[in-house]
Amino acid sequence: EYPGKTKSSSEVKVVARVSGVLQKMLFKEGSYVKQGALLYGIEKDIYQAQYEMAKAQLEKAQVELARAERDWKRISEAIKDRLVSEAEKDKALADLESARAKLREAKAQLTQAELNLKYTEIKAEIEGIAGKKLVDPGNLVNPGTVLTTINKISPLEIEFSIPERDFPLLGLKNNPRRLLNQRIDILLGENTFPEKGVITFVDSKLDETSSLKIKALIENKKGGLLPEQFLKIRIKGTPQKALLLPQKVVMEGPKGSFVFMVEEGKVKVRPIKISQPYKDLYIVEEGLKPGEEVIADNLVKLRPGAPVKVEKVVEVLP
Repeated sequence: EYPGKTKSSSEVKVVARVSGVLQKMLFKEGSYVKQGALLYGIEKDIYQAQYEMAKAQLEKAQVELARAERDWKRISEAIKDRLVSEAEKDKALADLESARAKLREAKAQLTQAELNLKYTEIKAEIEGIAGKKLVDPGNLVNPGTVLTTINKISPLEIEFSIPERDFPLLGLKNNPRRLLNQRIDILLGENTFPEKGVITFVDSKLDETSSLKIKALIENKKGGLLPEQFLKIRIKGTPQKALLLPQKVVMEGPKGSFVFMVEEGKVKVRPIKISQPYKDLYIVEEGLKPGEEVIADNLVKLRPGAPVKVEKVVEVLP
């Protein structure tokens, strides 16, 4: 089992895109909001007026273009009969091009006015949990002012780390990326969360604590988990053959780990190689065989070669 922490799969800042007084707030802090839900309203009178003005300018530009097109048509027919001068022709053509440009400009201004009017209604870009309000209604906001945040909670990310010493227990000694797509259990206290997570990311290197960073994804369909929540991860290991020895009987010396054994009534030191602790045991890699017995009591008083009568030993477990 490993400690982990949930993280929103997507966090979006809700920002104002036009200036104005924040008139209304239409959600509760910490509530679930759907994508497209109306969250805030900014005063729209000035933007409504700008929109109406832009519509009028577009209609005016359309009228001017129609007149310029009629003039150009008349001039074009008169040119055939040489009834107009080159100066009149050039002026009519310039007026036509100018009218077309003004129409394009009027359309662009109307589009901008429509957007500004639309931006007075601030809606949720994603569904999720709305955060704390950062601005109260009645305050003036400007483009870029952050009003709140929305955290997507379905799916939800889970971040945790696996120490390198546990790799053999999980069958990862040569290929930690075997964890990808593996299903994991989520523990909340003594209870197991009803949904399982799936490992989606395995880092390519160990961190400064010799641990491997892992990310998993859980659907969290009913929203039972929240971002920044602490929990535990359970991963099923791969069955391994190993010799187990209680940690308390293993001594450390200048040349490494060792245990005391009895041979022909005398104490003998047996160097061993251990890998990593497992609960209150060590996994023994070298130096002992299944069924051998090591001394378990009064270890600090023992001296190599001294005669000894053993009253308590511990058997090496396969």
